[in-house]
Amino acid sequence: MTEALVYLPTLALFSFVTVASALLRHEMLILACIPPVFVALIMGFVMAIYAGDTFGPLPTGVALAAGIPPGWWLSRRLQPRDLLIAIYLGWAVALVLALVAFGFPDHE
Repeated sequence: MTEALVYLPTLALFSFVTVASALLRHEMLILACIPPVFVALIMGFVMAIYAGDTFGPLPTGVALAAGIPPGWWLSRRLQPRDLLIAIYLGWAVALVLALVAFGFPDHE
């Protein structure tokens, strides 16, 4: 149960980073989103496979979908600079949660 409380919010944050970066409306600031999106896609993919196998596809899908509305809403409400700050903040929190999630022992 504790493992799910760490994995699923991490997936939601990685989803938020990807969606918000895709909706960023600035030509130069979108280049700054390359590192967060790259890491979010790779780590999110690996974590989604594990979460789908461990917790089931429904909670994993809900966690991935949970990052879409905040990304869309914040992209409409914030200026591009502020959205970039929110993307990096979400990415930082997701990386800390991923570090905690990777510390759980594997199930066999």
